[in-house]
Amino acid sequence: MDIRNVALDDLVLDPNLNLRDRLDDFTVERYAEAWDRLPPITVYDVDERWLLADGFHRHAAAIMLGKRTIPAEVRPGTFNEALDYVSSVNLFHGLPLSRTERRRAVEVKLKLHHDWSDRRTAEELGVSRELVAKIRKQLIDGHQIPNNPGRVGADGKLYTTAGLPKDPNENRPRDNESAGASPEPSERGRRNMSAATAPWDDEPPVAAGPAVAEEVHFAGGVDPRIVAMQPPIDVEAPSIDELLDVMAKQIVDVVGWTQAEGFVDNYRSASSNSRGVFHAAVIKLAARADQLRRA
Repeated sequence: MDIRNVALDDLVLDPNLNLRDRLDDFTVERYAEAWDRLPPITVYDVDERWLLADGFHRHAAAIMLGKRTIPAEVRPGTFNEALDYVSSVNLFHGLPLSRTERRRAVEVKLKLHHDWSDRRTAEELGVSRELVAKIRKQLIDGHQIPNNPGRVGADGKLYTTAGLPKDPNENRPRDNESAGASPEPSERGRRNMSAATAPWDDEPPVAAGPAVAEEVHFAGGVDPRIVAMQPPIDVEAPSIDELLDVMAKQIVDVVGWTQAEGFVDNYRSASSNSRGVFHAAVIKLAARADQLRRA
Protein backbone atom coordinates (compact mmCIF):
# COMPACT_ATOMS: atom_id res chain seq x y z
CA MET A 1 0.00 0.00 0.00
CA ASP A 2 1.55 3.29 -1.18
CA ILE A 3 0.56 6.02 1.30
CA ARG A 4 2.19 9.43 1.06
CA ASN A 5 1.49 13.11 1.64
CA VAL A 6 0.21 14.57 -1.61
CA ALA A 7 0.08 18.26 -2.41
CA LEU A 8 -3.51 19.45 -2.76
CA ASP A 9 -2.53 21.44 -5.84
CA ASP A 10 -1.40 18.21 -7.55
CA LEU A 11 -4.77 16.50 -7.23
CA VAL A 12 -7.19 16.39 -10.15
CA LEU A 13 -10.87 16.57 -9.13
CA ASP A 14 -12.62 15.05 -12.13
CA PRO A 15 -16.40 15.57 -11.76
CA ASN A 16 -16.99 12.21 -13.47
CA LEU A 17 -15.38 10.52 -10.46
CA ASN A 18 -17.64 12.28 -7.97
CA LEU A 19 -21.04 10.61 -7.68
CA ARG A 20 -22.26 13.16 -5.15
CA ASP A 21 -24.91 15.71 -6.04
CA ARG A 22 -23.12 18.14 -3.74
CA LEU A 23 -20.80 18.23 -0.75
CA ASP A 24 -22.44 18.16 2.67
CA ASP A 25 -21.29 21.17 4.71
CA PHE A 26 -21.89 19.44 8.04
CA THR A 27 -19.77 16.46 7.00
CA VAL A 28 -16.94 18.75 5.90
CA GLU A 29 -17.03 20.53 9.27
CA ARG A 30 -17.14 17.23 11.15
CA TYR A 31 -14.14 15.93 9.20
CA ALA A 32 -12.23 19.14 9.88
CA GLU A 33 -12.80 18.71 13.63
CA ALA A 34 -11.61 15.09 13.50
CA TRP A 35 -8.80 15.69 11.02
CA ASP A 36 -6.08 13.73 12.84
CA ARG A 37 -8.28 10.62 12.98
CA LEU A 38 -9.31 10.53 9.32
CA PRO A 39 -8.06 7.78 6.98
CA PRO A 40 -6.08 8.71 3.86
CA ILE A 41 -7.93 9.67 0.70
CA THR A 42 -7.60 7.40 -2.33
CA VAL A 43 -5.89 8.66 -5.48
CA TYR A 44 -5.46 6.88 -8.82
CA ASP A 45 -2.30 7.57 -10.80
CA VAL A 46 -3.65 7.66 -14.36
CA ASP A 47 -1.39 8.88 -17.16
CA GLU A 48 0.75 10.82 -14.64
CA ARG A 49 -2.34 12.55 -13.26
CA TRP A 50 -3.41 12.00 -9.65
CA LEU A 51 -7.19 11.59 -9.81
CA LEU A 52 -9.09 11.90 -6.54
CA ALA A 53 -11.29 8.80 -6.28
CA ASP A 54 -12.35 8.71 -2.64
CA GLY A 55 -12.26 11.61 -0.20
CA PHE A 56 -13.96 14.65 -1.68
CA HIS A 57 -15.32 15.67 1.75
CA ARG A 58 -11.88 15.14 3.32
CA HIS A 59 -10.32 17.21 0.54
CA ALA A 60 -12.78 20.03 1.28
CA ALA A 61 -11.94 19.76 4.99
CA ALA A 62 -8.25 20.10 4.17
CA ILE A 63 -8.98 23.25 2.18
CA MET A 64 -11.03 24.61 5.10
CA LEU A 65 -8.12 23.99 7.48
CA GLY A 66 -5.63 25.64 5.15
CA LYS A 67 -3.65 22.43 4.56
CA ARG A 68 -1.20 22.20 1.70
CA THR A 69 -0.86 18.42 1.68
CA ILE A 70 -3.13 15.50 2.52
CA PRO A 71 -2.37 11.84 3.32
CA ALA A 72 -3.29 9.70 0.32
CA GLU A 73 -3.18 6.09 -0.80
CA VAL A 74 -1.89 6.22 -4.37
CA ARG A 75 -3.00 3.40 -6.68
CA PRO A 76 -1.85 2.80 -10.25
CA GLY A 77 -4.62 2.12 -12.75
CA THR A 78 -6.84 3.33 -15.54
CA PHE A 79 -9.68 5.83 -15.47
CA ASN A 80 -12.24 3.01 -15.71
CA GLU A 81 -10.62 1.24 -12.75
CA ALA A 82 -10.89 4.45 -10.75
CA LEU A 83 -14.53 4.84 -11.79
CA ASP A 84 -15.25 1.22 -10.87
CA TYR A 85 -13.75 1.83 -7.43
CA VAL A 86 -15.74 5.03 -6.97
CA SER A 87 -19.07 3.32 -7.70
CA SER A 88 -18.66 0.99 -4.71
CA VAL A 89 -16.51 2.84 -2.20
CA ASN A 90 -19.20 4.75 -0.27
CA LEU A 91 -21.27 1.69 0.48
CA PHE A 92 -20.03 1.17 4.04
CA HIS A 93 -18.11 4.29 5.00
CA GLY A 94 -18.38 8.03 4.81
CA LEU A 95 -21.60 9.92 4.20
CA PRO A 96 -24.22 7.45 2.87
CA LEU A 97 -25.28 7.96 -0.73
CA SER A 98 -28.65 9.54 -1.38
CA ARG A 99 -31.22 7.72 -3.52
CA THR A 100 -30.17 9.68 -6.62
CA GLU A 101 -26.49 9.06 -5.94
CA ARG A 102 -27.14 5.36 -5.36
CA ARG A 103 -28.96 5.09 -8.69
CA ARG A 104 -26.00 6.84 -10.33
CA ALA A 105 -23.65 4.26 -8.79
CA VAL A 106 -25.78 1.43 -10.22
CA GLU A 107 -25.72 3.07 -13.65
CA VAL A 108 -21.93 3.42 -13.55
CA LYS A 109 -21.46 -0.19 -12.43
CA LEU A 110 -23.75 -1.50 -15.17
CA LYS A 111 -21.92 0.48 -17.84
CA LEU A 112 -18.61 -0.96 -16.67
CA HIS A 113 -19.91 -4.49 -16.03
CA HIS A 114 -22.96 -4.93 -18.24
CA ASP A 115 -22.20 -8.67 -18.36
CA TRP A 116 -22.75 -9.05 -14.60
CA SER A 117 -26.00 -10.56 -13.39
CA ASP A 118 -28.53 -8.36 -11.59
CA ARG A 119 -27.94 -10.34 -8.41
CA ARG A 120 -24.17 -9.86 -8.53
CA THR A 121 -24.52 -6.13 -9.18
CA ALA A 122 -27.09 -5.77 -6.39
CA GLU A 123 -24.87 -7.57 -3.89
CA GLU A 124 -21.87 -5.47 -4.91
CA LEU A 125 -23.73 -2.21 -4.29
CA GLY A 126 -26.10 -3.23 -1.49
CA VAL A 127 -29.27 -2.42 -3.44
CA SER A 128 -32.26 -4.45 -4.61
CA ARG A 129 -32.21 -6.63 -7.71
CA GLU A 130 -35.39 -4.86 -8.81
CA LEU A 131 -33.57 -1.52 -8.88
CA VAL A 132 -30.68 -2.99 -10.88
CA ALA A 133 -33.07 -4.62 -13.38
CA LYS A 134 -35.01 -1.36 -13.77
CA ILE A 135 -31.90 0.71 -14.49
CA ARG A 136 -30.48 -2.01 -16.77
CA LYS A 137 -33.64 -1.89 -18.88
CA GLN A 138 -33.39 1.91 -19.13
CA LEU A 139 -29.77 1.68 -20.28
CA ILE A 140 -30.55 -1.06 -22.80
CA ASP A 141 -33.53 0.86 -24.18
CA GLY A 142 -31.30 3.92 -24.48
CA HIS A 143 -28.66 1.86 -26.34
CA GLN A 144 -26.07 2.69 -23.67
CA ILE A 145 -25.27 -0.95 -22.87
CA PRO A 146 -25.81 -4.15 -24.88
CA ASN A 147 -28.44 -6.74 -24.01
CA ASN A 148 -26.07 -9.65 -23.50
CA PRO A 149 -27.26 -13.19 -24.23
CA GLY A 150 -25.71 -14.26 -20.92
CA ARG A 151 -24.73 -12.84 -17.55
CA VAL A 152 -21.88 -13.62 -15.19
CA GLY A 153 -22.97 -14.51 -11.67
CA ALA A 154 -21.15 -13.92 -8.40
CA ASP A 155 -19.61 -17.39 -8.77
CA GLY A 156 -17.94 -16.33 -12.03
CA LYS A 157 -20.05 -18.68 -14.14
CA LEU A 158 -21.94 -17.58 -17.26
CA TYR A 159 -25.73 -18.00 -17.18
CA THR A 160 -28.31 -17.34 -19.86
CA THR A 161 -30.77 -14.48 -19.44
CA ALA A 162 -33.57 -17.04 -19.54
CA GLY A 163 -33.20 -17.00 -15.81
CA LEU A 164 -30.25 -17.28 -13.51
CA PRO A 165 -30.56 -20.49 -11.52
CA LYS A 166 -31.13 -20.18 -7.81
CA ASP A 167 -28.84 -21.74 -5.29
CA PRO A 168 -29.76 -25.45 -5.42
CA ASN A 169 -29.77 -25.51 -1.62
CA GLU A 170 -31.92 -22.38 -1.28
CA ASN A 171 -35.23 -24.20 -0.79
CA ARG A 172 -33.80 -27.54 0.25
CA PRO A 173 -34.82 -28.64 3.76
CA ARG A 174 -32.09 -29.24 6.25
CA ASP A 175 -31.34 -32.81 7.25
CA ASN A 176 -33.06 -32.45 10.59
CA GLU A 177 -36.12 -30.87 8.95
CA SER A 178 -36.47 -33.67 6.40
CA ALA A 179 -36.46 -36.07 9.30
CA GLY A 180 -39.44 -34.26 10.81
CA ALA A 181 -37.51 -32.16 13.31
CA SER A 182 -38.22 -28.49 13.84
CA PRO A 183 -35.92 -26.01 12.14
CA GLU A 184 -33.24 -24.27 14.13
CA PRO A 185 -34.45 -21.13 15.97
CA SER A 186 -32.40 -18.79 13.84
CA GLU A 187 -33.71 -20.40 10.64
CA ARG A 188 -37.27 -20.24 11.95
CA GLY A 189 -36.77 -16.54 12.72
CA ARG A 190 -35.53 -15.86 9.21
CA ARG A 191 -38.52 -17.62 7.69
CA ASN A 192 -40.87 -15.51 9.72
CA MET A 193 -39.34 -12.33 8.35
CA SER A 194 -41.55 -11.13 5.49
CA ALA A 195 -40.20 -10.38 2.02
CA ALA A 196 -41.08 -6.69 2.16
CA THR A 197 -38.98 -4.34 0.09
CA ALA A 198 -36.39 -2.62 2.25
CA PRO A 199 -36.98 1.11 2.95
CA TRP A 200 -33.85 2.04 0.98
CA ASP A 201 -35.08 0.33 -2.20
CA ASP A 202 -36.76 2.45 -4.86
CA GLU A 203 -39.54 -0.02 -5.60
CA PRO A 204 -42.46 0.13 -3.12
CA PRO A 205 -43.61 -3.16 -1.58
CA VAL A 206 -46.56 -4.87 -3.22
CA ALA A 207 -49.63 -4.68 -1.00
CA ALA A 208 -50.65 -8.06 0.33
CA GLY A 209 -54.06 -9.37 -0.73
CA PRO A 210 -56.65 -10.80 1.64
CA ALA A 211 -55.27 -14.31 1.20
CA VAL A 212 -51.82 -13.35 2.49
CA ALA A 213 -52.66 -10.53 4.86
CA GLU A 214 -52.53 -12.67 7.98
CA GLU A 215 -50.17 -11.56 10.71
CA VAL A 216 -46.72 -13.10 10.75
CA HIS A 217 -45.30 -13.38 14.23
CA PHE A 218 -41.68 -12.63 14.96
CA ALA A 219 -40.24 -14.17 18.12
CA GLY A 220 -43.34 -13.60 20.20
CA GLY A 221 -44.64 -10.44 18.52
CA VAL A 222 -45.96 -9.11 15.23
CA ASP A 223 -43.32 -9.08 12.51
CA PRO A 224 -41.96 -5.49 12.56
CA ARG A 225 -41.76 -5.46 8.78
CA ILE A 226 -45.54 -5.83 8.61
CA VAL A 227 -45.77 -2.69 10.72
CA ALA A 228 -43.24 -0.93 8.50
CA MET A 229 -45.36 -1.69 5.41
CA GLN A 230 -48.40 0.10 6.78
CA PRO A 231 -49.37 3.32 4.97
CA PRO A 232 -47.91 6.55 6.39
CA ILE A 233 -49.79 8.40 9.07
CA ASP A 234 -52.15 10.92 7.51
CA VAL A 235 -51.34 14.14 9.35
CA GLU A 236 -53.12 17.17 7.98
CA ALA A 237 -51.05 20.36 8.24
CA PRO A 238 -49.15 19.20 11.34
CA SER A 239 -47.38 21.63 13.60
CA ILE A 240 -43.66 21.11 14.09
CA ASP A 241 -44.33 19.71 17.57
CA GLU A 242 -46.81 17.17 16.17
CA LEU A 243 -44.42 16.22 13.40
CA LEU A 244 -41.52 15.71 15.81
CA ASP A 245 -43.74 13.61 18.05
CA VAL A 246 -44.69 11.32 15.15
CA MET A 247 -41.04 11.00 14.07
CA ALA A 248 -39.89 10.27 17.62
CA LYS A 249 -42.47 7.50 18.01
CA GLN A 250 -41.35 5.89 14.74
CA ILE A 251 -37.70 5.98 15.82
CA VAL A 252 -38.63 4.43 19.17
CA ASP A 253 -40.51 1.71 17.27
CA VAL A 254 -37.39 0.93 15.23
CA VAL A 255 -35.29 0.70 18.40
CA GLY A 256 -37.95 -1.60 19.83
CA TRP A 257 -37.68 -3.94 16.84
CA THR A 258 -33.95 -4.33 17.47
CA GLN A 259 -34.73 -5.32 21.05
CA ALA A 260 -37.27 -7.99 20.10
CA GLU A 261 -36.52 -11.54 21.18
CA GLY A 262 -34.63 -13.37 18.45
CA PHE A 263 -33.55 -10.21 16.61
CA VAL A 264 -29.88 -10.49 17.61
CA ASP A 265 -29.61 -14.07 16.34
CA ASN A 266 -31.21 -13.10 13.04
CA TYR A 267 -29.00 -10.01 12.81
CA ARG A 268 -25.88 -12.16 13.05
CA SER A 269 -27.06 -14.28 10.15
CA ALA A 270 -27.83 -11.26 7.94
CA SER A 271 -25.59 -10.45 4.98
CA SER A 272 -22.79 -7.93 5.36
CA ASN A 273 -24.53 -5.73 2.79
CA SER A 274 -27.74 -5.60 4.84
CA ARG A 275 -25.88 -4.83 8.05
CA GLY A 276 -23.80 -2.18 6.30
CA VAL A 277 -26.84 -0.39 4.86
CA PHE A 278 -28.51 -0.50 8.28
CA HIS A 279 -25.46 0.99 9.99
CA ALA A 280 -25.14 3.69 7.33
CA ALA A 281 -28.77 4.74 7.87
CA VAL A 282 -28.31 4.87 11.65
CA ILE A 283 -25.13 6.94 11.31
CA LYS A 284 -26.86 9.32 8.91
CA LEU A 285 -29.78 9.76 11.33
CA ALA A 286 -27.43 10.40 14.26
CA ALA A 287 -25.41 12.92 12.26
CA ARG A 288 -28.55 14.76 11.17
CA ALA A 289 -29.86 14.83 14.74
CA ASP A 290 -26.58 16.32 15.93
CA GLN A 291 -26.73 18.90 13.15
CA LEU A 292 -30.24 19.91 14.21
CA ARG A 293 -29.17 20.11 17.83
CA ARG A 294 -26.41 22.56 16.93
CA ALA A 295 -28.64 24.68 14.68
